[in-house]
Amino acid sequence: MAVLKVLVAALLALAVPAGAVALATRANASAQVYNPCARLSAGQTKFSGFGANRVTFATATTRNTSLLTITGCVRSGSRYVQEWQDWGYGGQYGFAAQNREWEDTYRSPTGSFSFTEALGRSNPGTALKYYRINARSRWGGEWNRNYNRYFEGAGGDADENLWTFMNQGYYEQAAVINYNRPPDSKTVLGASYAIFFHAGRAPSAGCVSTSLATVTRLLRTSRPGDRIIMGAVDDVFTPYSSNPFGAITAKYARTGGPASWLGNPASREVTGLRSGGAYQVFRGGSIYWSAAGGAHTIGGAIRSKWAAGGAQNGRLGYPTSDEGRGLRNGGAYQGFQGGRIHWSPATGAHITQGGILAAWAGSGYERGVLGYPTSDEYAFSGGAAQNFQGGTITWTAQAGARIVAGAIGAKFNSARTLGHATTNELATRLGGRYQGFRNGYLVWSRATGAHLSSGSHRTAWLNSGAEAGPLGFPTTDPLPASAGGTATGTVQNYQHGRIAIAPDGTVTVTLDTPPSSIPSASPAAG
Repeated sequence: MAVLKVLVAALLALAVPAGAVALATRANASAQVYNPCARLSAGQTKFSGFGANRVTFATATTRNTSLLTITGCVRSGSRYVQEWQDWGYGGQYGFAAQNREWEDTYRSPTGSFSFTEALGRSNPGTALKYYRINARSRWGGEWNRNYNRYFEGAGGDADENLWTFMNQGYYEQAAVINYNRPPDSKTVLGASYAIFFHAGRAPSAGCVSTSLATVTRLLRTSRPGDRIIMGAVDDVFTPYSSNPFGAITAKYARTGGPASWLGNPASREVTGLRSGGAYQVFRGGSIYWSAAGGAHTIGGAIRSKWAAGGAQNGRLGYPTSDEGRGLRNGGAYQGFQGGRIHWSPATGAHITQGGILAAWAGSGYERGVLGYPTSDEYAFSGGAAQNFQGGTITWTAQAGARIVAGAIGAKFNSARTLGHATTNELATRLGGRYQGFRNGYLVWSRATGAHLSSGSHRTAWLNSGAEAGPLGFPTTDPLPASAGGTATGTVQNYQHGRIAIAPDGTVTVTLDTPPSSIPSASPAAG
């Protein structure tokens, strides 16, 4: 195709179209499948028929064989029955692997493709959009806006002259196979063009060719959206059954079929799961379906994590999305009925759900201060907690989900006896920060860092005016105090003094530069 095909045709002094290069030796058809309609009805094809009214098969015994068995199937309720069978040729060198971009390889594409257009000398009565060929009819092979489409004009060297090929008998009648073109896909320059199902039975540069009678019959019965499934037998059929009209088959096709990351089927479709669900295993992953969540792919570390938690029978239930990739630092995620699994190269796969998931989402997921989860949820302080790269989220029924991050989060990680957070992180009056916990507070300032504030020490500090009073911010946690080897209570140091609590509860406030009296002040924000 493109320039090379035209040059070859000129050298041969024969305007050979996509449907007629040199003859090839007929291949041994002993491994051929002659009942493709029954295989399609059993869901034993790797490519979907997409529920089309008619599906045509064109299969070779190997990828390197041009001789084809061509079979027409028509839908009858929930199965397909055979209407006709013929033989013909594909590309001179057989079939290309599915979705491989190529041009001038003289191989036919592998896959499932729709019929929506046709062309030839005169309309035989088809419901497809029909182009009646005239002397200016061309099929675009030049890499421009006409690539792989019908147009009328002078054309360039790589554009097929449909009039010439028709008069040679090849395009007397032809159905356009929608490879590398809408509605099946976007058109990619260089991925090949002019793939037709046409008359003039001969090995081709990529088309399927058979008898004029068979092509005419296909055109007369075709509706827009009917399909052709074509390729080597081993690339087309599978021994594993599925529902050919089901959601899993449709999802597999939309994902890209055997050419996708899922690869070939590795099990039959299994039904009767929890809540009426179903699944099918493929070499690279699985597809799970439920009435509530629909059909979704799942694979890799996320699938392993989900399976370890009981799969659909566990707390996450069924998938509600496919895996979403392209997150920060190469991460990925997938949604489930009961939560999410997030994965990154640095942290692995972890489950988030409920109030903790909601709080993490509110912080910006992995893009926020917390980054990715580094643990699953675990029991903590009468509720639950989960660790992240940048902090922790704690949750209880009473306090809800609270984020503990930054310097306060680092201090919290070394003082888990504080229990769960009871407030979010808040600002003090003098530019500091504080956060409440079940068993106290953590107070931070740029000058002093984060320190525990609890019990009688906190009460005395608040009564002195907290950070706005003469003591300023704490510079240590409460520490044991002793004199002469005898415990004398606890002491906590501040920027401008200290508070000591004797064993009997007596409070002593000492200032480094004592004012005339300690002011009586309302508790500060910290």
